[in-house]
Amino acid sequence: MGFKEDADFARFLSMGVYAADAITQDLEQNHGHRIIELERYAKANKVWQTKVKRMRLPDLMCVSCGRRFESKGKTRLEVKLSDSTLPGRAWRDGGMRLDDVFAFARVDMKANPVRVSNLVYVTRQSLEDALGSSKEGNRKSVSEGSEMDRRWPMWTPEYAGEVVAVDNVLKKVRVTKGTSTYLYGSGSRWDTFHTLAVGTAFEAGQPVAFSFRMAEVACPGDGSWNWQKDLLSTDEDIRFPAVKAARFLGVETVEDILLSIAGDEANDWRLRLEAHASLAPTRPASVAALRVLAEGTDSTDEVRMEAVFSLSEIDTEEAVEALYSVASSTEPAIPEEVRAAAAWGLGIGARKAPAKLIRLVNDPSVLVSTHAVAVMPSELPQECLEELLDWLRADDLHRAATAAHLLAERDLVAELVSALQTAPEGVRRLIVLALGDTSREAVSGLLSQLDVQSRAGIATLWAKKDDWLRQPDTDGILDALKLQTLRR
Repeated sequence: MGFKEDADFARFLSMGVYAADAITQDLEQNHGHRIIELERYAKANKVWQTKVKRMRLPDLMCVSCGRRFESKGKTRLEVKLSDSTLPGRAWRDGGMRLDDVFAFARVDMKANPVRVSNLVYVTRQSLEDALGSSKEGNRKSVSEGSEMDRRWPMWTPEYAGEVVAVDNVLKKVRVTKGTSTYLYGSGSRWDTFHTLAVGTAFEAGQPVAFSFRMAEVACPGDGSWNWQKDLLSTDEDIRFPAVKAARFLGVETVEDILLSIAGDEANDWRLRLEAHASLAPTRPASVAALRVLAEGTDSTDEVRMEAVFSLSEIDTEEAVEALYSVASSTEPAIPEEVRAAAAWGLGIGARKAPAKLIRLVNDPSVLVSTHAVAVMPSELPQECLEELLDWLRADDLHRAATAAHLLAERDLVAELVSALQTAPEGVRRLIVLALGDTSREAVSGLLSQLDVQSRAGIATLWAKKDDWLRQPDTDGILDALKLQTLRR
């Protein structure tokens, strides 16, 4: 996948991230849950090429009651799920128990800030009960067993109003619409018919009538889930969530069980790795075990990646050292992307380490170095700032380009102008280029400190911002139009 496809895919993933975050906040603030990611990276939109085949489980889980939530972000609100006749790919698969909840949200990516609205919660049991009302969409390919969409219909008026009457026999609901009323009926199209209660006011875009029963999602509270018992289950769909939750519920009383799980080679590698991940915040030996999984010659690429992701979640110095060891490794067995993931963890993980990260921004691997640059903090520690300024004084164009970019991106204009006075000629050009990328307002007050040639170079670069044909919404349009002038 190229970088353009990466960007497109990231935007698509972003919808899911916004939905998962909004659903998390709603469940915690309004329904009393304590939500964690059950599916790692459910609330992140980073695109990785190394695919990690994880347990098929929902995105989110409450560690108080053990209930699981699969979040779905939609451009328009609808209860629609991917379905397939292939084993393990049906809409109901993926570790969803009958009382677990599918959570749907409308995500408006065009709004600024992004707007998430009209959350809909429905249990798997409710969707099973309403299966006769659901509709199959077109298959995504002609092969038997390929994916399709399955949709459960509901009525979401585009106006606000109030439910004034419901006829469950005739499957009709009457609502207010301004000063008038409107009657909606599903007729025989829906096997089941549910609505908001009479007297309920609704907003525009809120479901009023639906072919399934909405879920009650209030958390029953601590003690309603016997997670310690689930640790002993032979069913991995039951045991894995308990292993994951142990980190947040206290591993002290179950440490021996987790160590047994981690050490049993008969267990799935994902289960063993997650046991170490739950122990690692308080047990350096488990950090060391994750490091071995990330760097070991016997590890597959997906095991390495999952180990790196796990290390990134651990707020200890041992975890930072392990990530840096992976990121800076010269072992050919460790793929570039695994090293890049370790650098990423040093920048946005549980414990950020810019002093180590800056050693990676000039890594020979472009993949590693660009990932390191992308996650350098916006506020640079003094030691990092001093190192960047040293690079501008030395005659190393690669390091100078990195330093100029990082400083300009943070509007550290005074530092760039000062460095320009003594920098080697090639580095001077890079600094001028970086200053040309910054705003006129940030630089204009310092122009008097620059020589005539540098001022002219910066002015030329600023001219690009005055050229209407070089703006983001027009750049490249002429070339595209010229290709379309062919007429025979």
